[in-house]
Amino acid sequence: MSPPRLRLALVVGLVLQLGAGIANVSEESDTEKFRTIQDAVKEEGTEGIVHEWSGMMVCCSASVMLALLVGNFLHVCEVSIISESSVIILVGFLLGLALPTDGSVLCWAMGSVDVETEGLVMATFLNLFLLPVIIFEAGWSMMHRDFINQLLTILTFAVLGTLISMVVVGSLILSTCHIHGICSARTAFTYAALISAVDPVATLATYAHLQVDPLLNIIVFGESVVNDAVAIVLFRVLNSSESFEDLSVGQVSGRIGSQTALLLFGSVGLGIALGFVLMLTTRFCRLADQTSPCVLFVFVSSFFIYCFAERVCSMSGIITVLFASMFASAFAREQFSAEATMFCAFALKQAATLADMVVFLFVGITAVYCDRRGLVFGSLVIAFCLLGRAAAVLPLALLTNGCKSVAGHSLSWEKSLRLNWKKIFMMWHAGLRGGIALVLTLELEPWVDEGSPGTRDTLRNATILIIVFFLLFFGGTTKVLLKCLGIPMEGKAKPMHIHHDTVWRCLHHIKYRVLSKALVPDSGKMNEGALPQLMADFAAVERKGSSASLPGGIRSSRLPVIPSQRSVDARRGDEMVSLFGMVDPLNANDSGSEADTNETEESGTETDE
Repeated sequence: MSPPRLRLALVVGLVLQLGAGIANVSEESDTEKFRTIQDAVKEEGTEGIVHEWSGMMVCCSASVMLALLVGNFLHVCEVSIISESSVIILVGFLLGLALPTDGSVLCWAMGSVDVETEGLVMATFLNLFLLPVIIFEAGWSMMHRDFINQLLTILTFAVLGTLISMVVVGSLILSTCHIHGICSARTAFTYAALISAVDPVATLATYAHLQVDPLLNIIVFGESVVNDAVAIVLFRVLNSSESFEDLSVGQVSGRIGSQTALLLFGSVGLGIALGFVLMLTTRFCRLADQTSPCVLFVFVSSFFIYCFAERVCSMSGIITVLFASMFASAFAREQFSAEATMFCAFALKQAATLADMVVFLFVGITAVYCDRRGLVFGSLVIAFCLLGRAAAVLPLALLTNGCKSVAGHSLSWEKSLRLNWKKIFMMWHAGLRGGIALVLTLELEPWVDEGSPGTRDTLRNATILIIVFFLLFFGGTTKVLLKCLGIPMEGKAKPMHIHHDTVWRCLHHIKYRVLSKALVPDSGKMNEGALPQLMADFAAVERKGSSASLPGGIRSSRLPVIPSQRSVDARRGDEMVSLFGMVDPLNANDSGSEADTNETEESGTETDE
């Protein structure tokens, strides 16, 4: 067996062995692959394998480092027209052009790999090592109070919007089959389901940096998170090995609806249960007393939850991880020390950022693969996605505004906030595609090629083109459009206060009367550790004036001016987002206060114009 084939057998065997839960392989095939791995290791040797793969690591790590340097330079120069995700895609594209194997790092490292095998390896790598931490961080950093406030609006856009977009895009693909040659209804709607998964990572990064209107921010963020869950469930059902032939439209719709509901609600319930177990474990094992083990335990749990849901429970790992992290983060601030809370958020944020960069680097490298058929189909689907996004956002925005108008004074002030045409346009503009769509495309089963060989390659090339187009032309124009439309930024928008209505009171009661007794120790950890003491020293220095000194003889006059907590709260509202990508754990208070409970909004039904 030639060395390239040996290396290929080793890599494919290792990845398949690690991804057995996702690939759902049998025990017999596992044994056969394990023997292949042993034979390859004996003949090739560990030193040779490490030597071959070190070249790939040099290219990838150097590309990420270069993208970080370029992104930092653009940030210092205040160039917002080019997003960080666009930079990493461009760097990946240049790397793909420089490689001697038509844009394939894996081919360059292994010598000879076909497209199907590379897609399998990359899909398994993305699923096992990148997606869990990306999704876990999204749930961990979610602003729960604003999310619950706008939950009905978010669910309307995420669930109904995904269905509308899928129907519109799928129908347009079928109506233009004479141009691109994809005539299978199942293929069209399966691809429409996966391409309906929005991933506005560049838009949300700009929103967080500019502190845009909180209503627009939470709806775009919440819709993208829940939309991914709905799109993934629809895709998994349509992409399954079950045959939909010889079934009527009603039977197909019923099967899809039942399987989607089972997978969605089962994954949500499993995620909440695993989040409860996670917090219960950290409490009774006293992990919260030590920052480093606590942070590592939370980080590794994202991979465990994902693989446990996929392999053991046959549920959606992404949805399970999302809701497990949302549940866990709701109690982490009360159970963990201040240091553990902040470093957990920081570690997850940086890991998710690195994972996102690797995904976009892969997108840029594989963009070199795009052939003529993929370019034609991708160009058409870009137009279809824009039409589908408009068909979903505009009617649903009018529907939610109409429902809020009818409800009138029965709604609290923050729930009565309506979406004006500027925010509706920005919601349409935020319909970017990203890593989720790419991963789902790589998971397409062989049945896609049965009617038309080469369809999976076409769909993959089209997806890469769509991601690049949306990130370059939509992700980079967010700040410009926000300024042109006059949407409040830099904390000038009025914060959304919590008026504890019936739903919030029920959740508050469940959390603090039932769950907190099991998950939160009697003595909180927030007042322990060096960080709270250091912040208290700074506050004392601020009250005493510039002549005061900190412990150790440090004069306060030599320290930078730190705004008071009251001034910061007044400028940014009671939900302050820290540098760690989540609600500031030392200032945000999900438990609410009696003052908040009795507070009434003077503006009443005031809405944005």
